[in-house]
Amino acid sequence: MSDKFVPYHLRDINNPPAHLDENQKSNWIRTAQKAKKNCQNQQQYPAFNIPTSFYEIIYINKNTTTETMQKLINHVRNCNEFTFDTEGEKSNKQLALIQIQTIPQQLPFFVVLLELPHLPSHDTLIYVKIKQLFQLIFQSKNKLYSWGPLRQELYPAVNYELLEWPIKSQIYDIQLEFNKWYTWALSHCEVCSPSLLQHHAINDVRSNTNIKTSSKCTCHEASPYRPGETWGLQEALIYTCQLFIDKSMTVNSWARELDPHHSTLPTTTREKMLRYAIYDCFTTTYLARPVLEDWTFEKVKNINVLNLFQASSFTSPSLSSLHQANNTIIHTTINPQTFKNVIDNDLKFISEDSDDEITINQCRTSPVNTALYEQISDDEQQQHQPSLKQPSPHN
Repeated sequence: MSDKFVPYHLRDINNPPAHLDENQKSNWIRTAQKAKKNCQNQQQYPAFNIPTSFYEIIYINKNTTTETMQKLINHVRNCNEFTFDTEGEKSNKQLALIQIQTIPQQLPFFVVLLELPHLPSHDTLIYVKIKQLFQLIFQSKNKLYSWGPLRQELYPAVNYELLEWPIKSQIYDIQLEFNKWYTWALSHCEVCSPSLLQHHAINDVRSNTNIKTSSKCTCHEASPYRPGETWGLQEALIYTCQLFIDKSMTVNSWARELDPHHSTLPTTTREKMLRYAIYDCFTTTYLARPVLEDWTFEKVKNINVLNLFQASSFTSPSLSSLHQANNTIIHTTINPQTFKNVIDNDLKFISEDSDDEITINQCRTSPVNTALYEQISDDEQQQHQPSLKQPSPHN
């Protein structure tokens, strides 16, 4: 690829600044490689976009009103599925932001951004409402989706006394299951093997039985990962449906407020960080049902996207065993770690008045040639390591 769209400091990634020590040089090169790859992906693939009419954003902080909290609580009472993500402050690696996407029976869904460094004091009504919200979300009957180990990511929030530990909800780590699903989907491609259209039974991929290894998919690339390796979220979306999410904002000042009414961040930076924070959730939600219910690539391609962001009545036979595997609580020391629409200049809006089905092809925008300067880190390596008091061993 031509370097003309690559930031100057990324053009010679094998020549880091001379003043760095060996460990710093290694980190500099690795970061530069990720940033350059992110820039290449951004130019090659259309951006993944969800219509803003699908969702509303709630910022939870000391300025949130009781009316907003009550509206959110009323909404959550009717939800049983949620997608989570977290972000850590780059300066101290402390957990700073918790993102929660609701998956309701009917749209719009809500995206909750809990800004931990800006929460109200414990003796306020807003704080009581936040605890009530968490009690509703973490009920044992609920399903929580994440890209990575959710318990480990949420553990530092114990110090804020917002949630009970251990988490009793059913947790599904989509990253953990993605590699198996992608292998299965490659062997069940209905485009490359039309005869598979005749077969309606779903083979048990997780027991590795009846997989047609002789069926080779040529419309999707083979996995770039070795067996047992975990996928990055950006790569998972690209390989599944050739869509791009920007990962350039991963390492950032997440302790700064994102709420546009109170943030001191530059507008462009805040909008990029906001988009990054919500689209990590959107992508996990988009992939969750295909992975957990063993969808073929064709089904993913042709599905009405609205269906993926609304609660499903279908329960895969494999979810029970997955739940047992993903929800085993090990008592050991864990390594710690108001409604607004998103307005993004890069967004291509889909008409809010349209009742037509929206397939994945309608969630694309053209690739852009903007340079990326922020640091990038692996999804599976994000850890927040605050000093905190461990829950008692019997928990």
